[in-house]
Amino acid sequence: MAADNQPNYAKIGLFIIIGIALVVGVLVYLGGFGAGQHEFIAETHFSYPVSGLDVGSAVNFRGVRVGSVRRISFIGAEYDEIGNPHDRRQIYVELALDKRLFRFGGKEEHVHEGLERLVERGLHATVSSSGVTGLSKIELNFPTIPREDEKISWRPRYVVIPPAPAFLQSAADSVTQILDQLNRMDFVAAWSNVVEVTGSANVLLQDTTTLLQAQKGNIGEIMDNVREASIGLRSFTDQIQANPSLLLRSSTPERLDETR
Repeated sequence: MAADNQPNYAKIGLFIIIGIALVVGVLVYLGGFGAGQHEFIAETHFSYPVSGLDVGSAVNFRGVRVGSVRRISFIGAEYDEIGNPHDRRQIYVELALDKRLFRFGGKEEHVHEGLERLVERGLHATVSSSGVTGLSKIELNFPTIPREDEKISWRPRYVVIPPAPAFLQSAADSVTQILDQLNRMDFVAAWSNVVEVTGSANVLLQDTTTLLQAQKGNIGEIMDNVREASIGLRSFTDQIQANPSLLLRSSTPERLDETR
């Protein structure tokens, strides 16, 4: 009876081994094989700095995440035969894209052809900053203006997504900087300052109104004096016009006896 109640260490050990194997399998599937089986590789390149871009950075297509950055290097380090020596200094970015998001009604085996058709329609890549974390990401989109066909001087291994024209990238950088500045602005403090200034202006207006009301009688007296002075000046002007000699003497001279 006591022997039946003893634990079966062999079964317990088997269950533990199976559990560990399942956990390891799930981790391997999610971190490596499971994630990589739906990936296909594309590449792009940039002649300007890609500050903030790193391996693992997001790749978005029209705002939807479709992959990540797999590798960052230089064209000269990735390809030996390059027709234009200046292209060696361009930055090489390898993209791992999700096949399931590029099928567009077809099969996953045809995603490369589908991506090539998108490139022919003008698909381009830009580097944009997230603004909050300072990290950058790759944005895939179609230009609003026609893009000239780009000629590369090397033979790529994967489908090439051309970079956006330099002026479009500059415009994107400007928008990003504006958004960064807006994110840094303290709108609560700014609104508090506006309210404080408005309150001060109201107090000043009330003080001015009170002062004018207190000096209302004096202002009337001042206006009467100004009016009287204006009448006196007008009378003096009439006298001068009638007798200009008054400017040379203080009063009208008496008439001589001979003229009386």
